Amino acid sequence: MTREHLIQLVSSALYEDCPNEDISANLVLDNEQEGRAKIIAKSDGVFYGTEIIDTLFHISDSHANIVIYKRNGEKVISGDVICDIRSYSKTILKIERVLLNFLQRLSGVATTTRAYVDKLNNPSIQILETRKTTPMLRFLEKKAVVAGGGFNHRFSLSDMVLFKENHLHELRKSDKLHELPLIFKKFKNENPGTKVEIEVEQLDELKEWDLSGVDIIMFDNFSLSDIPKAIKICQEKGYPAQLEVSGNITLENIHLYRDFEIQRISIGALTHSYKVLDLSLLCFD
Repeated sequence: MTREHLIQLVSSALYEDCPNEDISANLVLDNEQEGRAKIIAKSDGVFYGTEIIDTLFHISDSHANIVIYKRNGEKVISGDVICDIRSYSKTILKIERVLLNFLQRLSGVATTTRAYVDKLNNPSIQILETRKTTPMLRFLEKKAVVAGGGFNHRFSLSDMVLFKENHLHELRKSDKLHELPLIFKKFKNENPGTKVEIEVEQLDELKEWDLSGVDIIMFDNFSLSDIPKAIKICQEKGYPAQLEVSGNITLENIHLYRDFEIQRISIGALTHSYKVLDLSLLCFD
């Protein structure tokens, strides 16, 4: 996301919240009244959103004095001051909800990711998000995942090949499943810098398919007892691919994956089931 795209996104959010004017603020404030405010953490977590703060004030009051104390990826505890704001009182009230909506959600993604990373406690295994993101916020949510200690899976359908259940269903329907090795080989010859990943749902598929031309093999919804068997099959076949696990992985069970010989764990919950980080904006004299 470029600076221009971020400005457009934030401007659209501001317009949604205040399409004409802030009629509540207009009742009590004049345009030149100066104000001060601070954003305070009301719970523990990981902060993300400095570029949101910068962009909102770039749009609303480019002369505002903003002092940011917490950078992206830093831990916060309840009571921490994230930033001090000096701007027009009307501006502060106008942007308050939009600012908090962005910061709370993105910090929630970063906080959730850090919790998974800490529970896994194995730096040799990457924790990645998926494309189960909020529409139009994918770039920001993926940056928040990285701030929380995670890694990014593909950004879009254009970034890499990933054959999932429905792709394989369509291949079976057209009786072309046996052409997979040739399909992958041809693609890699024409696009050597683009990765190819395939989702496998059963041990029999691993035994039967030739996946020698694949960069990443994903074990989807494999039981804990089947994962070592799947790893062994890949090792016996001499596949150079990285191994990824996905499906039904929670904070309560992720530690059970710690000792598997895998390189990646993808978790949709990082961006679709996070809890927002409780933040507040308070005005003061």
